[in-house]
Amino acid sequence: MTRKTMMWVALASLVAGCFTQPSKAQEEAYTAVLQTSGAPGGGGTQIQFNFSITKWATQDEVKQLGAILKEKGQQVLLDEMNKLDAGRIYKRGETGNEIALAEKWQNGDQTVITLISARRMSMFETKARGVSTKYPFAFLQVTVDAKGEGSGKLVEAAAIKYDKEKDSFRLDPYGQGARAVNNVKRVK
Repeated sequence: MTRKTMMWVALASLVAGCFTQPSKAQEEAYTAVLQTSGAPGGGGTQIQFNFSITKWATQDEVKQLGAILKEKGQQVLLDEMNKLDAGRIYKRGETGNEIALAEKWQNGDQTVITLISARRMSMFETKARGVSTKYPFAFLQVTVDAKGEGSGKLVEAAAIKYDKEKDSFRLDPYGQGARAVNNVKRVK
């Protein structure tokens, strides 16, 4: 093959690579234990749950959702997040919730995984229109090491708000706030 022909083949390969669709993220699955608090003076319980991620959000997608919250408010953000599917979070034997947004980044030698979902509300909760309905999101953040093991926190009911004065977003937990998540392990 001549040098000119090799250059054309290489160029054609590069151009073809630019037009291919990016592949779907390889699924990552984890198991973890949620520590609940008990009555005063009593111990809590531990609930084992799993989460699997099928799609990681891009920075552009995160910025787009932030713009929706900033410009149109939490209800429109909730409507948009209900359309997204980035995996599932569930207890054994249950169908669980869809994960709307899954984000992952490196912090030194550790990986931080953040998941946000529109939480399930019971018919009673929705019909009663109590204060808790203003907290439609669930938030899970875990930090894992190179072996895929770690810990984190779960907020079962939260609002996501935009602070105009500080030009920043914040998570506003309802009730007990964040609960400890331990024994996070990647499922192979």
